[in-house]
Amino acid sequence: MRFLKTAAAALTAAVCILCTSCGTPELKHDTLVYQAREDYATLDSAKVVITNEDTGDIEQEFTFKYDEKDVLTYSYYGKNGGKEYAQYNNGIESYTYDNGEYSHLVKGDKDFSKYTRKAKHPQADEGMLMFAPKAVESVSDIIGDDGSVTVTYVYDVSKLGKDAEEIGTKGFSTTYFFDKDGELEYFTENTVTKDAQYNYRVDITERNSVDKIENNVEQYKDK
Repeated sequence: MRFLKTAAAALTAAVCILCTSCGTPELKHDTLVYQAREDYATLDSAKVVITNEDTGDIEQEFTFKYDEKDVLTYSYYGKNGGKEYAQYNNGIESYTYDNGEYSHLVKGDKDFSKYTRKAKHPQADEGMLMFAPKAVESVSDIIGDDGSVTVTYVYDVSKLGKDAEEIGTKGFSTTYFFDKDGELEYFTENTVTKDAQYNYRVDITERNSVDKIENNVEQYKDK
């Protein structure tokens, strides 16, 4: 499974890779971000909704849930530029629809992937909340009267790796919105390339309350 190849998606991957290897310079409100990342990685279930702020359209959804044996079941749906991608995986079978092509794999097949709490899916791990301290060039914040915190990290694009260069990234920033208790409400990603600007809002919903994950790919079998 991969997110659709939009500029923001490609840059997301670049930042997530950086997160695993970067040092830990102290940045304003970084403890809130670190805690939010840790909290997300320890969830039993959740639904991630990615909305295009310019159009109001939900372009991506990722829903996951661990069972009593810590095996992950997830579903993903993404659309962009007339293309669609969907995937469902329950640790035993995987169903994929990739812009007109349907496929089905079972455990033991060459390209089958199984995810657990120890062998995490990238989008069910803390890297989903992008933060690369060594690449941050400036920080700004707004403190609400109620103690809420809005913090924006602007990145030095030259430190975001070759993926950022390949899509012609000119600017990238993330903004995190925390309530008065320090809990993450949502965050945004803003990417500027040589051709366009992408503004996405990421909401983490249904935290530890996903009941059942349906196979969202079967509907495409005969499409």
